[in-house]
Amino acid sequence: MMFVSPRLRVILASAHQPLMEVGRTLTADRVLATLVLGHDACTRLGVGSPRIAVCGLNPHAGEGGVLGDEEQRIIEPAIRAAQGRGMDARGPFPGDTIFNAAVRGDFDLVVAMYHDQGLIPVKLLDRDRAVNLTVGLPIIRTSPDHGTAFDIAGKNAADPGSMTAAVELAIHMCGRHPFVA
Repeated sequence: MMFVSPRLRVILASAHQPLMEVGRTLTADRVLATLVLGHDACTRLGVGSPRIAVCGLNPHAGEGGVLGDEEQRIIEPAIRAAQGRGMDARGPFPGDTIFNAAVRGDFDLVVAMYHDQGLIPVKLLDRDRAVNLTVGLPIIRTSPDHGTAFDIAGKNAADPGSMTAAVELAIHMCGRHPFVA
């Protein structure tokens, strides 16, 4: 899952799973695969040489192992492997500050380690304008950034902004990479 909004692009290294399981399911290979998918998606969106910021899993990106070793054991090797493939990937950065740098324009993509780490900034800044771009598919697939919105279903209260943005992003991507029959 990658989220594209007017101010941020964020890809998730893990998706819908309990927070307690994230640390057990993250591997260097999984983080590297996320970096590769994010880099490819940014390129498809027209970003020539994506600058990628990678969040740490732990508060303050683990503070050199004081608050956990996942950064050193999992995330840093993935970043080095991505750099070895020619990607401009940096980090791990603390999740509570790196999004400010991305909004300033210092990075084209942020790799978040878990759902809320990445989605809180996107939805706070660009609710109803963000798009869920499914990466790793041979087709272009976009959808609104929110779920089913059952809480407002049938109340004529929905904002179509995210759906409109999803359609517009798909059209933009088709124009950049037309389908070949």
